[in-house]
Amino acid sequence: MNEELISVVIPTYKRINELERAIISVINQTYKNLEIIVVDDNANFPDVREKVDSIIKKYPQIKYFKNEQNLGGALTRNVGIKKANGKYIAFLDDDDEYTQEKIEKQYKCYLEHKNEKVGLIYCHHYRKNSKGEIFGEYYNNHGQYPLYENMLKCIAATSLWFCPKNVLLDVGMFEDSPCKQDSIVLLKILGKGYNIFKVPENLVYYYEYEDNKISGTKKSNIEGLRIYISWCRKYYNQLTKKQIKNVEYNFSKDLLTLYVFNNMKKEEKKELINMLKLKPFNKKNLLGLFKYLFPQLYFKLIKRSKK
Repeated sequence: MNEELISVVIPTYKRINELERAIISVINQTYKNLEIIVVDDNANFPDVREKVDSIIKKYPQIKYFKNEQNLGGALTRNVGIKKANGKYIAFLDDDDEYTQEKIEKQYKCYLEHKNEKVGLIYCHHYRKNSKGEIFGEYYNNHGQYPLYENMLKCIAATSLWFCPKNVLLDVGMFEDSPCKQDSIVLLKILGKGYNIFKVPENLVYYYEYEDNKISGTKKSNIEGLRIYISWCRKYYNQLTKKQIKNVEYNFSKDLLTLYVFNNMKKEEKKELINMLKLKPFNKKNLLGLFKYLFPQLYFKLIKRSKK
């Protein structure tokens, strides 16, 4: 196998121990022609940046770039894309890990499909908690309509990706959004006619923390979802009427939940009415009505389920 240069972009922000763990997982890859790029977004935290500096010094092969100001995850990944010399790019969040064969198996998959307008290759992942214990696996096998499916639920998070660099540049890379950053890039890749493929194996350890998930219930998540909705609507011409109705219903359902958590009664009512108009006999309307009428009881049930 002729090993082409592959760049692995690791954006880092306010994580120290996790960052080194991520770096080591890339160094230990069976595929060796790798360029490791760490982009430091800790401009507002000089003490954290100093610690990141000390970690990077242990690994002279790493290409290290420091943002002069805090850019956020999306724009920080764009810095890494622009700096990358590899023909292909993989991403790794600073609190996740690769299994040893992650890059090798995805590169092999790319070679098998290289004449099929490859936009992205993803994989499955193990789920780990903050103690490093595996507590599950996640499989998301896209079907016949990946553009539509991605609008309903993101097909794969960025740590699972392997992409030709020219594809990322062609679609305009990541958008500056508080959340749904991976969903938007996937949407743009699929919307432009590229194909996605998968290696149906767990090749990443994906860490889940309750205290710092991007996909939460803050007002910034409302903004991010609204941005994503506007992007999805640009590609409705590629969907059927039934698919559009399903997507719009799903958006109203998700927005309703976010509005309930942020006590936005006017907006809650609007989305509940929209759900009833789109699908008057859907069972999920009952849950939406329950959230709207009894938010405090809903919060208690959520907390109890997490315990």
